[in-house]
Amino acid sequence: MAEHQAEEGGLRPQKTKRTWGERMALAIPLINLLIAIHKIAEEWILPFV
Repeated sequence: MAEHQAEEGGLRPQKTKRTWGERMALAIPLINLLIAIHKIAEEWILPFV
């Protein structure tokens, strides 16, 4: 089985373990983007609907 994996591009990369702090640091920009989209929709789009 290992020989078969080696022929098709090698082994899978190791999964990196992230702490909760690292996960939150990655999630904060996404949360800020969602908040900004919500505010834009609320102020600019909803008054015209």
